[in-house]
Amino acid sequence: MAESDSGESTSSVSSFISRSSSSSRLSEFVDAKSELQDIYHDLSNYLSNFLTLLEDSVLLKDRQMLEHLCAFSSRVEAIAKILSRDRMKVAFFGRTSNGKSAVINALLHEKILPSAMGHTTSCFCQVQANGSDETEHVKVEQEDEHMELSALRELASAHSPGALKPSTLLQVNMAKNRCTILDYDVVLMDTPGVDVTAQLDDCLDSYCMDADVFILVLNAESTVSRVERQFFKDVASKLSRPNLFILNNRWDKASSMEPEMEQKVKDQHMERCVNLLVDELGVYSTAQEAWERIYHVSALEALHIRNGHIKNPSAQTKERYQEFLRFENDFSNCLAVSALKTKFGPHLLSAQKILNQLKSTLISPFIEKVSRLIDENKERRANLNAEIEEWELEMQDEREDLQYCFEELTEMTQRLGRCVLNDQIKTLIPSAVLSFSHPFHPEFPAQIGQYQRSLCAHLDNLLEDRVLQCLSIPLQRKILDMEKEMGLQITEKSCDWQLIYGLDCQSYMSDFQPDLRFRFSLGFTALWHRLEGNLPLHASPFRTQKLRNGHKKCLPLPPLVHGNHWQMLESLVKSKGSLGTVLLGAMAIRSFNWPIVMILGGLVGSFYIYEYAAWTTAAQERSFKSQYSRLLQQRLRTDVQQTVSGFELQLRQHLAKVRNCWEAQSNETLNDLNVRTAELTKQIQSMEVLQLSLKKFRDKGQLLASRLGDFQETFLRKS
Repeated sequence: MAESDSGESTSSVSSFISRSSSSSRLSEFVDAKSELQDIYHDLSNYLSNFLTLLEDSVLLKDRQMLEHLCAFSSRVEAIAKILSRDRMKVAFFGRTSNGKSAVINALLHEKILPSAMGHTTSCFCQVQANGSDETEHVKVEQEDEHMELSALRELASAHSPGALKPSTLLQVNMAKNRCTILDYDVVLMDTPGVDVTAQLDDCLDSYCMDADVFILVLNAESTVSRVERQFFKDVASKLSRPNLFILNNRWDKASSMEPEMEQKVKDQHMERCVNLLVDELGVYSTAQEAWERIYHVSALEALHIRNGHIKNPSAQTKERYQEFLRFENDFSNCLAVSALKTKFGPHLLSAQKILNQLKSTLISPFIEKVSRLIDENKERRANLNAEIEEWELEMQDEREDLQYCFEELTEMTQRLGRCVLNDQIKTLIPSAVLSFSHPFHPEFPAQIGQYQRSLCAHLDNLLEDRVLQCLSIPLQRKILDMEKEMGLQITEKSCDWQLIYGLDCQSYMSDFQPDLRFRFSLGFTALWHRLEGNLPLHASPFRTQKLRNGHKKCLPLPPLVHGNHWQMLESLVKSKGSLGTVLLGAMAIRSFNWPIVMILGGLVGSFYIYEYAAWTTAAQERSFKSQYSRLLQQRLRTDVQQTVSGFELQLRQHLAKVRNCWEAQSNETLNDLNVRTAELTKQIQSMEVLQLSLKKFRDKGQLLASRLGDFQETFLRKS
């Protein structure tokens, strides 16, 4: 009882020590896989977010760069899928009946795979943990049908009539809690004997060349065969220094047959195995390294001890079991180290390469490009702000120059307007009236009115054309020159502008009453009219006046001398039977002799007859024109200032439009500069946000690179 207790205790402790030691290394693979999957998941999100940033940014929308980034993203996604499938893989090889399936059952602590004497395993059996949502089952690769584990006896056993062909892969999916080793993503690949058929090479390449550890299971009762040697030579040629373990199984049978020869046989096996590993295969460089990869065990005994079928193991059994535990621990550690290097090392380098390329070809150049564009736009904005300030100062100067030009034009209008109006009143009106030709019939009062209206129309056209030629056109040229100097857009309205001068002589002369009676030039009445010519002519107390804006109003014309006095004097002189005439005649008779008086009277009479005979229609027309011209000149002179003021008002109105046009064009230019400045400011702000995002992406990339460095330091370098 004590021996049993002691044996079970020893076995349990050894098994616990082995499991805890090997499990800690195997768990590193699981932890490393989880950590690397998290890194690749974050890297995938990182690339996806960066791709979104590139697609949303017009500035960074570069088709070639987008294609590179998509390629990076696709590569990361592919590696992430590989990572999700990556497991530690152990491939077992050997001739038929060497106990490969028995070794796997011992590792699983349960007889799962069929094992017996002779050729038992008919196909490739891949033992692995199933998914969390799947039940235990077996399935043929590339087939969807799931079968219970009990189907293994029929499908994988060469003794069964329903056995699968040697080239078939049968997946055995077990629950993780069934066996500790499966809980660490370990896949155990059992193979048909290498001597079963020569057509297994392609299947071995497909199913086993990605294994992290190769275990050659030999039969302790025999040495390494030629077929086994050739197989591992092929493996060594395809893989660089594969991790190879040699397991001399069924050592319990060899030691029991000739106990006294056990050590010599063991030494012989060790020598031949070391020679295979070092000299023939070149897997290990020294004999000591190869020595540590050779074991003498009994897989069946180990399975029975773990199942409790051996209650009181002998010392030799315990020794062989300890050797099996050493093998289990060594291959588990080697498996973890090898899997970390072979499976995660390349993925680590790929992630580091992607991050380095992303930083060197995308992020850093884009940050530099955005920084350069920000500086260029800031410089443009500064230039625009300087241009705006300069434009505002220019506008102020031009506004002052414009005001000066306006005052100059206004003064020119006043000066030239007075000059033109006075000149036409003084010279043009008399000559125009005198040159007017139209039938004149003084005996018909209605015809005289028609004659007067025609004369007024003639003068209106003549005087208006004169003002247009002498005043309006020069002003128009001055304004056009000013608009050109100001850079204004000259429109048809600007070219067509001219002063409006609507002279209506008929309104001025509406109360004109010509005196066409014959008057002797030496008569008292004629003399009186000569005196009267030096005085203002009579006019209607109310007459129509022309305003500068073209409207009319009636204003009284006050007489310079009181009318009653002159009328009284006139009636006195011109009266035929007046006392004055008698007195003058008496004075002439008294002062001169009769002959002289008669001679003078004859001369005066002759002159009177001559003038009376000369008082023809033409003379009456000349008298009419003279009276008309004198009265029109007099009335136009009174309205010169008012007419000039009207010209000035028209000019100011047009200049106000010119000013408004200039202000509008200047403000449009200023607004355009402000809009461009605002757009640049918006672009700068957008690029600054983009620059900040790129720097954040760069920092995230550095963080991912740091995590990859920590992963390498934690899981790869120490191994």
